[in-house]
Amino acid sequence: MNLLERVKAPTPKFWKQMRGVMITIGAISGAIIAAPGLPAVVVTLATYGLTVGSVGAALSQMTVEQK
Repeated sequence: MNLLERVKAPTPKFWKQMRGVMITIGAISGAIIAAPGLPAVVVTLATYGLTVGSVGAALSQMTVEQK
């Protein structure tokens, strides 16, 4: 199964929910990064959150149901 087939294949329910959670984490982290006047440690943690959210959402999308 190549990458394109894997992305188009049906995703299990659990991983669809996990993808939604990861997208939410990424969106909240992006909003924190864009907010002016926050301490550097908060922005750094938000950067990690954005990375985790992005990678987690991508990996959740690539899971497929076994037939």
